[in-house]
Amino acid sequence: MLELLHIDNDDLPVIWDTDFLCCPKLESGLNTYVLCEINASSVCPYPPSAPEGIARAVARQLTRISAAINS
Repeated sequence: MLELLHIDNDDLPVIWDTDFLCCPKLESGLNTYVLCEINASSVCPYPPSAPEGIARAVARQLTRISAAINS
């Protein structure tokens, strides 16, 4: 989806999730879905080991932003 929408992974929020609703199947039998919402403000990290990876991702983002500001 990142390629389809031309979005760089570094431009996404560090913590976010999406909710999809199941729609009727296509005639071919494939499932279809519609995007219901994107959450970036009230997401609880899961599994319990997630906060360490999140902290590393935040540190990388802050380093990238700081370098851009200071250049």
